[in-house]
Amino acid sequence: MVRTVDFSTLMASTVHDLKNVIAAIGQAYESLHAQMPETLQRSADARLIERESGRLDAMLMQLLGLYKLEHQQLKPNPAYHRLDDFFEDLVNRHKELLSHRGIECRIVLAEDGLEGFFDAGLLATVLDNALGNALRHCRHALCLSGWREQDRIWLSLCDDGPGFAPERLGPVCAEQTGSTVDPQTGSTGLGLYFAERMVALHDLDGQPALLQLRNGGALPGACVEIALPLPSLF
Repeated sequence: MVRTVDFSTLMASTVHDLKNVIAAIGQAYESLHAQMPETLQRSADARLIERESGRLDAMLMQLLGLYKLEHQQLKPNPAYHRLDDFFEDLVNRHKELLSHRGIECRIVLAEDGLEGFFDAGLLATVLDNALGNALRHCRHALCLSGWREQDRIWLSLCDDGPGFAPERLGPVCAEQTGSTVDPQTGSTGLGLYFAERMVALHDLDGQPALLQLRNGGALPGACVEIALPLPSLF
């Protein structure tokens, strides 16, 4: 009997193995990094290895997440989270690269104790990827913002870079992402498709969660905005 193998399952297994390989390489690099002279630790090549390995790990996480979503294995676990704590954790995960690049990352909240209702793990993955992209394009500054507008909590990440191309502005829909390759940048749109799918998992009581791109805001460059519905109290 010939055994057939589902390609998506095979791909997911391969991606999982690749993540283990990257983790092993990362541990070996950290050990070597600790033994390097300080000048090498701060070198552009060392930062390149750290940045690109992080990007590769993020892409593999996206592929695994999309596989789980396709097979109904990815279920959000939303809870109330303070945005100041959530944003500070995000900045801390990128603090070494921010410091090396001399990038200031401000956190601006419309009110103290502001909370959102979301799956912290899923949303952290989305914003980790967005912040990584912003670091590649910004000049000197990033800004994380949060505010409440009626029955939604808004989160935004803005930079002072060149901004998004006009054709990318507006609400992000799954049908518009992940299906073509940009001939100029080589981008597949996978990251944006993943972000839209993760945000859409936060639809609540008939109210859709939203992901949109615009230029301007807290800073004059690109701005990624996420709107998350809040549970009804009645």
